[in-house]
Amino acid sequence: MTAPSLTRRLIWTLTLAAVILWLLSALLAANTLRARLNDAFDGGLRETAERILSLAVDSLRDESNELHVDDRGHEVPLLDDGGAEYIVYQVRVADGHVLLRSHDAPETAFEVPLKGGFADAGAWRVYTVGDPSGQAFTQVAESNAHRADSLWSSVLALLWPIGLLVPLSALGIYTAVRTGLRPVRTFSARVAEQHATSLAPVAADELPRELQPIAGAVNDLISRVSMALEAERAFASNSAHELRTPIAGSLAQTQRLVAELGDGPTKERALQIEASLMRLKHLSEKLLQLARAEAGLGASAGAVNLLPALDVVVDDFRRTLRSEGTLHYEVSPDANLFATMDVDAFGIAIRNLLENAHRYGDLSQPITVRAGAGSVEISNGGASVPADRLSRLTDRFVRASDRGQGAGLGLAIVVSLVQQAGGHLELISPVQGSDKGFMVRIVLPTS
Repeated sequence: MTAPSLTRRLIWTLTLAAVILWLLSALLAANTLRARLNDAFDGGLRETAERILSLAVDSLRDESNELHVDDRGHEVPLLDDGGAEYIVYQVRVADGHVLLRSHDAPETAFEVPLKGGFADAGAWRVYTVGDPSGQAFTQVAESNAHRADSLWSSVLALLWPIGLLVPLSALGIYTAVRTGLRPVRTFSARVAEQHATSLAPVAADELPRELQPIAGAVNDLISRVSMALEAERAFASNSAHELRTPIAGSLAQTQRLVAELGDGPTKERALQIEASLMRLKHLSEKLLQLARAEAGLGASAGAVNLLPALDVVVDDFRRTLRSEGTLHYEVSPDANLFATMDVDAFGIAIRNLLENAHRYGDLSQPITVRAGAGSVEISNGGASVPADRLSRLTDRFVRASDRGQGAGLGLAIVVSLVQQAGGHLELISPVQGSDKGFMVRIVLPTS
């Protein structure tokens, strides 16, 4: 499962928070705008009503300054027929009849009382004003749909900039977050570079103050791990010296005793002791190699050319074979073994594989070593290994067969060393093009 990204989470959270705040601000602004628009429209209705009343009253007075209200339902023609009116008016008398109305005003009177002030009549917002005598009234009305259209047009004018600012703000937040977290990414990369052969303290001078305690804790942990690895390596080295000396001394004395004894039961027992000491010597060497492998011997600080080391190990092993088999060594033209693996660890791994090939293979068939691009293949012509056992061969104390005197640790050591260098081990049996044989392929990441 992929770990969640802190950068992505911050970007999404901040962008979503910004969008929500903008939408809330737009909502509050729209509510305030609605109130202001209603006030402005109501003010316009009031002013229009007062002017129309004055003109209507003057037109209805006779020479004696009396109002003539006999005419009913007179319609004022529309001078500009380019569109419908959204503000209409009616001039009414005290009994409610309409004396005068605008072109788009309804023929029937507005269903509001002849009382000064604002009132709502269905789809209309109406303002009523009367003359001081109470004989004539003017009612000016505005369509509520017009007010709603004006409000939505204004709200959309607010939302369009927000729609454009969302991607721009997301880009700004992305840039700010990436820039702010750059020290964290740098520190993370430095921590990831640490391995068994390079456990120096991680530089944390550029980290923000809030992350300094984390850097201190990481460096303390690295220091403790480094000391633990050094202790393991020292133990392995000291144990190697302490074990080899008494075993070698006992083996030398036993071999000398065998040489001095004549034929008989005593010499047979001495030979058995010699064989047991040889097995103990071999087992102690493998255990020490395994301890060194588990202490992090496999990786190196930088890329190393392992091909010369392979040449040396193969030549040395060829001399130890003498007449007990043959060894073929092939180096392909594109061979490349520049890898971050310790030379000594590589030598231990190859030596273990060669010993296994000789110990469990058919001595009448040659051992073949091939060096290629980032890989080394070692194969023999022995019997094939069953699939169920093949999958367990890299476990400790598991052997390919009951032949030989192996300890069952060779492949476990090789796997540990190769994985520390970032590579992997491939076990193949039978070999390609045959019904028998066994091949081990070391695959290393090369540069």
